[in-house]
Amino acid sequence: MNDSKALLELENVSIVRGTTRILDRLSLRVDRNEHCVILGPNGSGKSTLLKLLTRTMYPSIVDGRSGVVRILGQTEWNVWDLRTQLGIVSSELDHHFTTGRSGRLPAADVVLTGFFASELEPDAERVTSAMKDAANEALETFGMMELRDRPVAHLSTGERRRVMLARAMVRKPFALILDEPTAGLDVRAQRDLLQQLDRVAESGTSIVLVTHHLSEIMPCMSRTLCMQKGRIYFDGKTTDALNPSHLAGLFECEMELF
Repeated sequence: MNDSKALLELENVSIVRGTTRILDRLSLRVDRNEHCVILGPNGSGKSTLLKLLTRTMYPSIVDGRSGVVRILGQTEWNVWDLRTQLGIVSSELDHHFTTGRSGRLPAADVVLTGFFASELEPDAERVTSAMKDAANEALETFGMMELRDRPVAHLSTGERRRVMLARAMVRKPFALILDEPTAGLDVRAQRDLLQQLDRVAESGTSIVLVTHHLSEIMPCMSRTLCMQKGRIYFDGKTTDALNPSHLAGLFECEMELF
């Protein structure tokens, strides 16, 4: 793997769908060991940026050129290999594990799927004792060991989100990618989850948080990258980004922080 310190590098990247330019000549860099918030209103392009990072979307060709996307120093990835390097937690992924065959999986098996970047029952012949030990360790870390045998579809939203975190962290990835991780959680469950995520950050794993919820921004997030209409609106210290005047311009409404 390239020794570049960058987790993600974009150079002049655009995403165009029909007549809409979702990302507009975007250039940015997020380093490893950096905890970064990607903040913006719905439609700002932040979810599209996330899809570039997870390799579910690629740059559009504009004026005969395609921008450059480097992840962990590489422009070419087998998507399954990449998903073992990045831990991902999102309400969309959570939903996948509440439906169909995946919803019948016990929590322990869901965590084991993280080794295979899969959402289906892991092949017993491929699961090693070391994998089982790592899955148990991850479940213990996120307080879910007692519920390891319960089908994930029978868990509360907060419990299931902690299982998703255990799944994301079971391979000790370079970075944890969070897409509105507290969506659907009550106030207490939000607090508990964010405290656990803060501990993940303290352990040395990079965190990239994609959100429009100010309440999800943790103390460890030193950098905030604000997006508006497919472009960078602000990139700098989180303390500066959370200035009411910046936020008012970003969300195009009056803001008052308490």
